[in-house]
Amino acid sequence: MSPRLIACNVFRSALDFLGIQQRYPGLTIRYLPAHLHLQPAELKRRLLEEIRQAGESKQPTGCLYGHCFEDIDAVSEAEKVPRIRIAHCFEILLGSERFRQSIQDQAGTFFMEKELAENFEAYCWNPLELHDPQMRRWYFEHYRRVTYIRQPRDPDLTAKVREIAGALELGLNVLEADYSELERAVNDMIAKLYLR
Repeated sequence: MSPRLIACNVFRSALDFLGIQQRYPGLTIRYLPAHLHLQPAELKRRLLEEIRQAGESKQPTGCLYGHCFEDIDAVSEAEKVPRIRIAHCFEILLGSERFRQSIQDQAGTFFMEKELAENFEAYCWNPLELHDPQMRRWYFEHYRRVTYIRQPRDPDLTAKVREIAGALELGLNVLEADYSELERAVNDMIAKLYLR
């Protein structure tokens, strides 16, 4: 039976760029919306729904998510679905070492990638009422900069991200994505799934 990956939509561009589905023609990838990070209970519900659907079709399944809700490891262990071992989805877009270095260089880093940049109003500005200066202070008082992880197939979003950083009164750092760690982890996971 061909395997399935359940992945956060932040990985879609990377997995497309890496040609993962071309390498593994029978592979199914189910992407869940990135904005579910703002609703951990709903993310958990949707992830479990996807896992159980895969179980019904007897597909060996892997989970491409960071530690995105509190008991994600307990869920993946109970459902016997391996999860990529990262703390944060953005971590593997940079590589763990660069991610840690970025945080150490500047405590209070707000990470952003293409989907969040393109949908900042819908995901953050409107639901968090960031038009109110007091709400911006409450949510972002401990942040010092926005770090935009630019991926190879991104449109030029630097001006938009600079505008967002300015509205939040934060500095801006732009880093190029490095998919090497992601590629290794996904290939390892899929290889193990084929053996199940």
